[in-house]
Amino acid sequence: MKKSTHFINCFMIAATSLFFFTSCQQDESIEVLGEEEYLKKIEVYETKIKDLEEKLSQEKSNRRRPNNIISLSQAQRIYSAYDDRADLISAVVNTDDISRTAFQPTRSLFYEISELRNYLSYIDDLSEKAGVKPTGLRFYFALYPENYESSTGSTRNARHQTIFIAPTTEKRYNNQNVHVGYTLDDQSEIILLDRNNGFSHLRRNRNKTTAKKSFNFLAQNKGGNNSLIANELGATPPEYGE
Repeated sequence: MKKSTHFINCFMIAATSLFFFTSCQQDESIEVLGEEEYLKKIEVYETKIKDLEEKLSQEKSNRRRPNNIISLSQAQRIYSAYDDRADLISAVVNTDDISRTAFQPTRSLFYEISELRNYLSYIDDLSEKAGVKPTGLRFYFALYPENYESSTGSTRNARHQTIFIAPTTEKRYNNQNVHVGYTLDDQSEIILLDRNNGFSHLRRNRNKTTAKKSFNFLAQNKGGNNSLIANELGATPPEYGE
């Protein structure tokens, strides 16, 4: 009887040990299998990332160099060529300068990229609502009057050259296709920046009489709420200390 009981006990111990050993092996195999799947997923993701990086690199390399890029030396040459013109402007303006301070003509203008992108989006949105498709931008040379005061209350830019920007649409003038600047009135109707409204893209067509009449017209039709004309850039005269 004792031998039978001893045999049963031994059998139970052996069976229990075998059960735990098998369970541990199964757990081990599950862990290994999970790790392998995880590594395979990582490998798949790494391959996808590599493919995306290659595509991005290819797209960048396929970007065409703009035709209007100039070299640094050419930029230096045409910038310095303006020195005589700038000196002439200083001499003319300083003859009427009551404060006797040296007048520094405009040599560059600054526009934040984020502001420029916002401006372009603004043009697209309002133009789409007005049913006109912009073809580009036109930059107009202008001059601030003696009593000019910016929106921030600064008079620093008075009498200085500036530019303002307007989107363009294509129109036919004298058998020529011209990209004419435009803005919108308060009813989202297009106002062309052409001779009829005091603007000319060709110097020989400039007419001061027409311009004065046009200014009166524009004063009555300001289109302030939907204006597409941008001015008051970051810096007009040379920065202080330069």
